Amino acid sequence: MDTPAKSASLKSQYAAQVAADLERNSAEHERLSSEIAALQEQLAMLEDNRGLLFSMRQTLGGDATDGGTEKGGVSGSAAGSSAKREVAALSAARKARKKAAAAGGKRKRAESGGSRSNRQRVRESGVPTLRELVRDDLAQHGEPRSAAEVTAALSQALPEREIKPTVVRGTLESLVAKGQAHRTRQKRSVFYSAVTTDAASDAGADAGEPSEARAS
Repeated sequence: MDTPAKSASLKSQYAAQVAADLERNSAEHERLSSEIAALQEQLAMLEDNRGLLFSMRQTLGGDATDGGTEKGGVSGSAAGSSAKREVAALSAARKARKKAAAAGGKRKRAESGGSRSNRQRVRESGVPTLRELVRDDLAQHGEPRSAAEVTAALSQALPEREIKPTVVRGTLESLVAKGQAHRTRQKRSVFYSAVTTDAASDAGADAGEPSEARAS
């Protein structure tokens, strides 16, 4: 038989999972947006090359026709030479597109590696994580605070960091799931507050009960 404490713990776990899924969704959205932008650049380059090739084909075709009219039997060789030049131009255009695509891939990998190395340097430099900042903000104010209030306070204190409300809300739900924060609801609003060390230990023990029950 489920108890209110177990039900609350399961809700907290589901809320934390939803917050994590939202965070992964945002990262995937940013990745796909950057790829779409790169593809649009490649498409624009292809359109430019296409227009250039059409212009070259018209020019080369006109030269071949004129040569055939003036020289009679030589028109066949002139047409063959024009076709060869067109094939060579197409081949050169393909090679240029491949080089541009390869350069774009290298630039993306370099930027991705640079962002990962930047995050690693941030962790090594001892800069507090968002989880630590949110937990400290709750502990500092004591009274229940909404996710919007926490976001506004952190954005004002750290204007150089981009702090999104959805990420702050997910972090707060994660702290609730780990027993490091307490969630209360007033009408349609949700407020969060810090918990004491003893309360966090008790909440952590309660959160472990469902898994132990399933294991048994």
